[in-house]
Amino acid sequence: MKSIAITSGKGGVGKSNVAVNLGLKLAQQGKRVLLFDADLGLANIDILFGFVAKHNVADVLNGKFHLRDIMVEAADGMKVLPSTSGLLQLENPSQSELAKLAEQMDEVSEDFDVLLLDTGAGLRSTALFFCSAAEEVLVVTTPEPTAITDAYAMIKVLNTDYDVHEIKLLINEAIDDREARQVFDKLAKVSKKHIDFDLDYAGMVVKDIQLEKAVRKRKPVVQSYPSAPSSQSFQRLAEKFDSIYTNKSQPLINGFWKEVLQGRKDDVEEAEVIDKAS
Repeated sequence: MKSIAITSGKGGVGKSNVAVNLGLKLAQQGKRVLLFDADLGLANIDILFGFVAKHNVADVLNGKFHLRDIMVEAADGMKVLPSTSGLLQLENPSQSELAKLAEQMDEVSEDFDVLLLDTGAGLRSTALFFCSAAEEVLVVTTPEPTAITDAYAMIKVLNTDYDVHEIKLLINEAIDDREARQVFDKLAKVSKKHIDFDLDYAGMVVKDIQLEKAVRKRKPVVQSYPSAPSSQSFQRLAEKFDSIYTNKSQPLINGFWKEVLQGRKDDVEEAEVIDKAS
């Protein structure tokens, strides 16, 4: 099972929309997709799908249910592991809680081809942890200057402090391919110059009013408006998925959750990480 953490340097860049719509397109191609709402304290995947989950990760951590019991079939066969919002306990899970998730995730890993993790935004310890544990990371940004700056901060911290080397960049809300490439070239140049890191280009999602309408309808754009420009962008991303993410899938216990079981970097404080990125 391939594990890919989808993250961003700041909120509001459309990271969760990317996770939801890319996941659906992969599922439509026949891939067995599991989407984990890994923004544990500020979850919103359920909002984008328009469903209310009866149970969530909090119920797993307190021992009431197994991960398999809380999965929701969202659409096209894609499964979702829902989290919750406004629960401080989930914002900073303990090592034992992460280990519990690890063990149960390993038990269900053979049922899926792709695990997408929609992490929290920014340099929060939990988001950095999930990114460092995943096999690959997809950083989402927009052409907005503040988003670009924060995306670089995320890339820098992941690479220099967490030894993450498989990082790709997706430009969301780009006017066209040219603008997306300009943003990528800028970040790639800065990354090479300052941290000697070769950033990879994953693609772009065009700016589209229909995607905004879909969010308000609480239904993914690839379902609400399948012929919309943004839906076509997600289609192209899904078609290129196997050529972009070429790492061979690993057993989950040795791949994504290896970091959890080892407890690596579990005690990294957010303030320290932000200080290193400045």
